[in-house]
Amino acid sequence: MPDAQEHARDRKAALARTFSLVAAEYDDRNGGFFNPVGARLVALAAPRPGQRVLDLGCGRGAVLFPAAEAVGPGGTAVGLDLAPGMVRHTAADAAARGLRQVRVEVGDAERPPFPDGSFDLVLSSFAVIHTPDPAAAVAAAHRLLAPGGRFGYTTFGPDLDPRWSEPTARLGAFVTGAGAQRVRSRARDLNPLAGDPVAAAALLTAAGFTGVASVEVEAVSHYPDAEAWWAALRASGRRSMLDAIPADRLPEARRAAFAALAPLAGPDGLTRRTTIRCTTATRPA
Repeated sequence: MPDAQEHARDRKAALARTFSLVAAEYDDRNGGFFNPVGARLVALAAPRPGQRVLDLGCGRGAVLFPAAEAVGPGGTAVGLDLAPGMVRHTAADAAARGLRQVRVEVGDAERPPFPDGSFDLVLSSFAVIHTPDPAAAVAAAHRLLAPGGRFGYTTFGPDLDPRWSEPTARLGAFVTGAGAQRVRSRARDLNPLAGDPVAAAALLTAAGFTGVASVEVEAVSHYPDAEAWWAALRASGRRSMLDAIPADRLPEARRAAFAALAPLAGPDGLTRRTTIRCTTATRPA
């Protein structure tokens, strides 16, 4: 059996591979979901002009870019991500937007390579919830914040229509071998920051944060048809599950997932509504 450290290394390597693979299409296929959530987190954290912001697990910039706009040219917005592909694409996006205050680097949220007190805000949307050692990530955020600085992150809540779990469950039934074990362990790979708000608050408090507060918001994904849903799935973290389905069974798996989608379709296509929890906390002054 692999030990915890080996599992953590494997988990991070898998995340880096998957998200590098999907980086080119990620924003086009999934930005309609992630970008509004990122903007909402930035609004809750309320960065001011001239401040320094770090985005842990920046992806394609759902948090990074609204934060950069908020701090302005006199501020700094740094994105850190495990996936080199995400970093390349997001750095190119920042250059195309003329955001000279943005810097994007490859790095680990558990060990961000910055001096103590380097930032006024540390934010993370759907990223620190995947770290194998959440206590290390939270301690790192606390260390990097200047006194009075704020930490904020988002995590998934339940779908407002529980039938949305069925299409991916049907796909998971076709995964075999080592891939099946990864699919079964997916929930375990979400750490306590993603679970019960009381447990998450305890983890933040233990790291020295105060004023822990969570709000729930609704996020919407709209797909014109099942093909658009499939394309979004392939351009997301679920790509690893699809790649673990034997090629000769993938058409059958796809038909099974589409059959589960059919009852969810409306006149305008498929609309998925999900609860999102945004949590913020403060490093005492």
